[in-house]
Amino acid sequence: MLLPVWFVTVLGPAPPARGTEQWLECAIRVLLYRLTCAIDDQVLALGPQPDAAAHHRYWWHKELRESLRRW
Repeated sequence: MLLPVWFVTVLGPAPPARGTEQWLECAIRVLLYRLTCAIDDQVLALGPQPDAAAHHRYWWHKELRESLRRW
């Protein structure tokens, strides 16, 4: 089974040998964000950055973006 491009781009093709639990938690949070915010971008995991006026979504996006830097 092939993973979506957006997933592999930010999280890689498989969990790392170390920090697997943190990787999985991050992957789940990204999936939840995509489902909740109806993100359908095939390349960008989080889609475009939301406007600051969408306060909750803006900060959620920012937190996820920072979490993804680790992977």
